[in-house]
Amino acid sequence: MNASENTTAADTRATPEHPNRAENPVVAQPSVPITDRHVFVEVSNTLAVPYITGFQRHTRELLARLPQGTDPGAIHFTPVRWCQECNAYRRLTGAEQRALGRFAPPAPVPQSRLGAIAAPLPESLKMALRRMIHHPRGKSLREHLAAVRRRRNHPPEHSQLRISSWPADSWFFDLEAAWHNQPPRSEILPRLRREGVRTATLIADVMPVQFTEWFDEGQQRLFKTFFDAHLEYSDKFISISECSLRDAIHYAESIGMKRPTDTAVITMGANFRRNESPPRPAIAPPGRYLLTVGTVEPRKNHALLLDAFEELSELSEDLSAVIVGKLGWMTESVAERIETHPLFGTRVFWFQKVDDTLLDGLYAHAFLAVQPAKYEGFGTPVIEALSHGVPTLSSHGGALTEAGGEWAEYFDPTSVQELVDLVTLHLNDSEHHDASRSRLAGYMPPSWEDGAEGILAAFQRDLTE
Repeated sequence: MNASENTTAADTRATPEHPNRAENPVVAQPSVPITDRHVFVEVSNTLAVPYITGFQRHTRELLARLPQGTDPGAIHFTPVRWCQECNAYRRLTGAEQRALGRFAPPAPVPQSRLGAIAAPLPESLKMALRRMIHHPRGKSLREHLAAVRRRRNHPPEHSQLRISSWPADSWFFDLEAAWHNQPPRSEILPRLRREGVRTATLIADVMPVQFTEWFDEGQQRLFKTFFDAHLEYSDKFISISECSLRDAIHYAESIGMKRPTDTAVITMGANFRRNESPPRPAIAPPGRYLLTVGTVEPRKNHALLLDAFEELSELSEDLSAVIVGKLGWMTESVAERIETHPLFGTRVFWFQKVDDTLLDGLYAHAFLAVQPAKYEGFGTPVIEALSHGVPTLSSHGGALTEAGGEWAEYFDPTSVQELVDLVTLHLNDSEHHDASRSRLAGYMPPSWEDGAEGILAAFQRDLTE
């Protein structure tokens, strides 16, 4: 539920649980010097999903560079998970700490007993079985059985890891894609406040409530519940770009919430592990290729890239298009277009599972990197490409010009012709292309250390004010 919708005229006073009512701003109290500060960072989603996209990468990279020691007088960042059986947050097990430090794709899930029983059945019976499973009663039964299994298999060590009371001056920081997490933030944030914990969040973007046409109703609802709760209860907002911070403030004002005031802007990094001279990957096509990196979903604008490639493929017979990114949502038409393209597998390629080593090689040997997104909260693929010395063509949607600065070349994300013209310039004018590549020898990408320092400074700031 939208937090602002659950309000009546009788309860609009600012309270410890509702500090950010637009009608009654909280009066700041004089800061008191504190020697220790504990920042708890939930990583439930990062550890649960079997892949790495931008959110999982930035959570891992930034948290790895934030202080997690126990030195007195320091700020301590501690990763935690929600434990449903404990009805509380807990610290990570040793295995979870290792998994957070280094991602490993999960082993294939073995076929369930129900799946094995259903396998030989006629398709009509399988469909009937699926309807039964997805019926509300069937779903309720499955959830009940899953809860029974979780309670039976609940590791006893969790009781020692459970956070039964929060240290003084504790913060809870949503760094990951936490709108998927349970409990919903509309429930857990006021609970944390009652327990004396202040809360903060990272703003990557607010696109699910800003551009609803690019997201399904479930995504819109989850994100709105999440972000509205942070606007209602949280004290600190850290954004990955000036653009995303402006968008968040505009959204807050549009729904009558108090605009965030304790804010900071940090950067994403481009220093993921890579070789100085990575070999050309075996999956890379021969000749020159355009490389675009990002989940295949509506705002990434892969259709525009394909439209441009229709023309470019006739201008240069050795030019290919390489798309790297997992299948997202609302993408049936563009996914079908990629996979049924006449040149698919020969000059049009789509790789959904690429590790850092392969991605490193694909970047290093690309002719051009292309970022056609309609809008971005930052644009990590742009700085990754530039850091590999690859001339980069980017749309000017959202914060992409913040990411690319003077180093990238820009086009309108609605103009196929502008992209065609830029690629053609590089194809036909070798001096321009070589100069672009040579110039990037002087490019100094922002680092994850820079981002971590920005987060640390944001949590230190009110200790010294």
